[in-house]
Amino acid sequence: MMLQKIVLINIMVLVLLLGCTCKKIATEDDKLSLLKTPYTGNQLKINGYYYNKWGDPESMTIYFLYSNGVILHGDDPYLSRISEYGKKYSNGEFYNYAKDYKISWGVFQIDGDKIAFERWYPSSGGPTHAYVRAGKILNDTTFQITESYRMQGGNKTEVSVKDEVYHFKKFSPKPDSVNVFVP
Repeated sequence: MMLQKIVLINIMVLVLLLGCTCKKIATEDDKLSLLKTPYTGNQLKINGYYYNKWGDPESMTIYFLYSNGVILHGDDPYLSRISEYGKKYSNGEFYNYAKDYKISWGVFQIDGDKIAFERWYPSSGGPTHAYVRAGKILNDTTFQITESYRMQGGNKTEVSVKDEVYHFKKFSPKPDSVNVFVP
């Protein structure tokens, strides 16, 4: 019995020592580098959503912009399913799903004719990474994303050139913008 206690104590001490000497593995999600800023301008309409068509079969990337500075990724539905998604956006079904997923949320900022938004993206087996997509406003219903990057230690990393044009579609009622990820 005494020998078992000594062995158990030695194992516990060994585990504690190993825990103290091992380098901590990064398991934290990225923090957003853009600040949540209320949008009071008129450079872009926000009483609906913005979409970019891509792929074969054709899909749409959808974003909702809110006056509180929040952006909601409305998913990437096939064009053939857009009316189904419209119903989910209106009746609260999509929000009830999205409110629990960090990768659905982010923030946007508009400065003159420039737009930038940042949100979390899924990663395989690790923390979520936040990427900024930035570009220019073409008119009050259209913007073009020209680059994507990740901010790490105050520096742009993983920079890539983009050419994504987003068009406005009036839509009501929009899903709620309240979430726990962007307070």
